[in-house]
Amino acid sequence: TMSKLIGVTIGDIQGIGIEILIKEWKRKRVKNFVLITNYILFKKYISAKKTNIKTYKSSVKNNKLIVSKDSFNIFDINASNDDQNALESLKRSYQLAKKKYIVGIVTLPINKKKINKINSNFIDQTSFFTKRDRKKFSNMIFIYKKIFFVPLTMHIKLKNVPKKFENSFIFINKIKNLNATLIKDFRINNPKYIMAGINPHNGEKGIISDEDDKLITPIVNKLNNLNIKINAPISPDSMVNKKNLKNYNCFIFTYHDQALIPFKLISNYSGVNYTSNLDIVRVSPDHGTAYDMVGKKNKSSLGIINSFKLVKKIALNRSKYVRSKKITGAKFSNR
Repeated sequence: TMSKLIGVTIGDIQGIGIEILIKEWKRKRVKNFVLITNYILFKKYISAKKTNIKTYKSSVKNNKLIVSKDSFNIFDINASNDDQNALESLKRSYQLAKKKYIVGIVTLPINKKKINKINSNFIDQTSFFTKRDRKKFSNMIFIYKKIFFVPLTMHIKLKNVPKKFENSFIFINKIKNLNATLIKDFRINNPKYIMAGINPHNGEKGIISDEDDKLITPIVNKLNNLNIKINAPISPDSMVNKKNLKNYNCFIFTYHDQALIPFKLISNYSGVNYTSNLDIVRVSPDHGTAYDMVGKKNKSSLGIINSFKLVKKIALNRSKYVRSKKITGAKFSNR
């Protein structure tokens, strides 16, 4: 049987993630999860916040994660400080997901700089899970309602973006993987794509730059030949509008902020960040650590609530997809 439990990583305990998680657990709006954290550090946190909750230490017995129905479930890990706790939580959550003790992972937001201090190879959670899963290609997909925003490059300097696109092979594979994800994980049979150019007005036919003609157009042509139809390149400043939001499933961008600025405006911090093409399911609320919101009343819980919903949805879609493949496979083998 498939585990119904979701694993939640501790993230930055000083941020808003854990605060929202506890609040929504008390309100019974999120359930069936286990928080992966050092037990003592978590107890210290709740006593400092004067938060009164009944905790339970989960453990693995007979290949199952044993949890309590009416307590806040903790999977205890070794860590001596908050930053180490955040990193170890990511590592252990991956192991639990691989062993199918949990159906997927909701990673609470972290402070990348703090983790980079204890592990200089750490860039972001997307790259972390992609490396752990030994995948060459994955996508950072931002999801709000039924709209998908995908930046093809992530945390790199702006001046390095065009250089990245010189290696078209990577981006052809990233978009092929993206297409497979929308079909398998979201049951969208013929995804409709629109993609931005790199420069303002796509380089204005060479007046500003010829990078879009040289770098983006060949990628799009190759994908069109593979029957992945993309309307591209579109001027980045006019791509996200009401008409396009209605007509396209997926908006592809060449770099991080090109995608995230309109996405955060549209989703109002209730969107979800999903790492595609992994053997496991990993999502994260897109609101960040938001230290300035800690302890304040009016912060939105939707990012975390939507993350929980999305893990369940993807896990279910994947199992349906596998079943449908088995059925069609059986038909062919009987011929």
